Amino acid sequence: MLEVVFSDSEKGSMRLAKNYNAEAMSGGVIGYIGEKPAGAELEKYPEKNLEKQYEGQAIGKSPRDVVNIGFMLDVGDISGDIDGNERRSVFCKLWGRFNFDLKEQERFFEDQRQDMEKLLSAAKGGTPIRIWKSDAPYSACGFYYVCNILRDIDCSITVVSLPGFYSILGDGITEYSHWGEVGADKIYRFLPLEKQLTRTEKKIISDYWRNLMAENAPLRAVINGKAVSVPEDFYDFIILNNLPDNDFIMARFIGTLLGKYRIGVSDSWYAYRIEKMVEENKLIIVGNKDPLNPYGKVLRKAQ
Repeated sequence: MLEVVFSDSEKGSMRLAKNYNAEAMSGGVIGYIGEKPAGAELEKYPEKNLEKQYEGQAIGKSPRDVVNIGFMLDVGDISGDIDGNERRSVFCKLWGRFNFDLKEQERFFEDQRQDMEKLLSAAKGGTPIRIWKSDAPYSACGFYYVCNILRDIDCSITVVSLPGFYSILGDGITEYSHWGEVGADKIYRFLPLEKQLTRTEKKIISDYWRNLMAENAPLRAVINGKAVSVPEDFYDFIILNNLPDNDFIMARFIGTLLGKYRIGVSDSWYAYRIEKMVEENKLIIVGNKDPLNPYGKVLRKAQ
């Protein structure tokens, strides 16, 4: 089984979950979608006893069987290769402020290439593929992209879709916006949500990606559960509607937005758009609280 995720943080968590220490997970109890089956039904159909089936178990197999496909495919030019010049430009746009050198950038895209090769090799070799997707825009676009590259390969694909809200008995209800928020000790609890992806579904989702490629908008967002092309300033209203009246530090402001609007938009995108607003004289830089922090600038609304 090859696990497919869509960010480095998700890859790290999934690798831990593959052989997570079962003893460390024994305190939790998995929730049921709908009502829990009655005791007699559990005895007759033991496979329905999800608490016994999954409690305290890791995902299984090797941590090497995890790949991260795509790099923020909701942002920027998607007309070229996954590691082409177009995607490198997106890398610089979103992460350039962190001063990655050329070697670090090349290492990042080399990891992308290796994971892509591993996915294609597994699919062609008959290894089952399990995709962990959410409604975060980067994840939805990554899912569309994977369906497209596997479009003509006869392979088994299952999908675990992250619900926006999930109830774990004893833990209350937890809200998630992407798999990176789910701890490695809790990923196994979502295995009951795994569903087979049919060939017809794979083709339809592949067509979604081809349409997005043809439109090649500067940004893609998830609206009513589907990734669609939107203008680059699509999320700007969130920034503008929440600007403080007094001076504010960019890092704290972005943190507030991430906590208030759990829609899978990255901190780097908010930072990019804030910097654009500075260029357009909508915001003014009045200081720098921490020169070593790319989000350390102190800002003010322009009069």
